[in-house]
Amino acid sequence: MKTILVGTTIAAIMSFAQPHQARAWGPEGHAMIAEIAEARLSDAAKSQIAMLLAIDESHAQHLDQIASWADAVRPSRPETGPWHFVDIPLDIAKYDATRDCVGGNCIVQAIQRFASVLRDRSAEKAARLEALKFIVHFVGDVHQPLHCETDLSKFPAPEGDKGGNRVQVRFFDKGTNLHSVWDGGMIENELDLHLGDHFQPDLQQTAAEAKKMNAAIRATDAAAWAPEGLVDQLDTVTVDWANDSHALAQTAYSNLPQRRRSGWEQPYEDEEWPTVERQLQRGGVRLARILNDTLQ
Repeated sequence: MKTILVGTTIAAIMSFAQPHQARAWGPEGHAMIAEIAEARLSDAAKSQIAMLLAIDESHAQHLDQIASWADAVRPSRPETGPWHFVDIPLDIAKYDATRDCVGGNCIVQAIQRFASVLRDRSAEKAARLEALKFIVHFVGDVHQPLHCETDLSKFPAPEGDKGGNRVQVRFFDKGTNLHSVWDGGMIENELDLHLGDHFQPDLQQTAAEAKKMNAAIRATDAAAWAPEGLVDQLDTVTVDWANDSHALAQTAYSNLPQRRRSGWEQPYEDEEWPTVERQLQRGGVRLARILNDTLQ
C-alpha cells in the first residue's frame, strides 16, 4: 500500500487539518488528480520526475505521494499560504490581478513561477523538486472552485468568508463548513473514501477511483482542456482556470439552500458532484500537460 511521505511532522499535518485553515482539495482529491496526471505522462516527463524524486528525503516514487506536501509545509512556511488560492470577490465576474493578486501572492501567478523553475534545466535540482511538488498541488487547488472566491457581501473585508470556511453547515449530521464540503465531504461520501490516521488517505483506493475517472475522459475533452504548448501560455491559461473555477463557485453558492435543514445535503451533492468529478479530471489532464511540456 502506498502512503503519503511528506517529510514533515504529524503535528504539522494535523495543524493543517483544522477547518479554519483548510484551503485545498482534501488529500483524496489531490491524490486522484496526481494519479490521473501520472497516467498521462510522457516517457521524458516520467524520467525527469524520477530523477527529481530520487533526491527527495521522503523517498516518494509517485506523484500522489507528494500531492499534499504543499499543505503539510504551510505551518512551517506561512509565506506559502496565499499561493494556494485567489480571493476573487464572489459577486464580481472575473479575476483582476491588481485587486486579487497583489505582489504575485496568489495561485494564478504561483503556478506560472514554479513552472518556469521546473522547466529550467540549469536550476538546482532541489529547487526544481520543490517546484514540482508545488505545481502538483497548486494545479489541483486552482480547480477547486472555492479556492477562487471569497464572499465579501456577507463577511468583512479583506478575508470575506475565506473561500467558504466561514459558512457553517451540517453535512450528513456532521458540523463542518462549505469549504470542507467541497474539499473532501462530497468526494468521501460519493466514493466511500475515508481518511486514516494522521489525515492520510488510502492511496490504493484513491488510485482505483482515479483510474475510473481517467478512463471516462474523452480524448476530445482532454485535447480541449489541455492543448499542446499550454505551458507557453500559462500567463493567460491560469487566469482562465481561475475564472472558470470562480464561475463554478458562484453556482455552488447559488445552489446552496437558504434554510439548510436536514435533507438538503443529498440534493446539493447530486447537483454538484458532476462538477467535482469534472474538476478533478480537468486538473489531472492539465497537470499532465504542464509536466509533459516543461519536462520534455
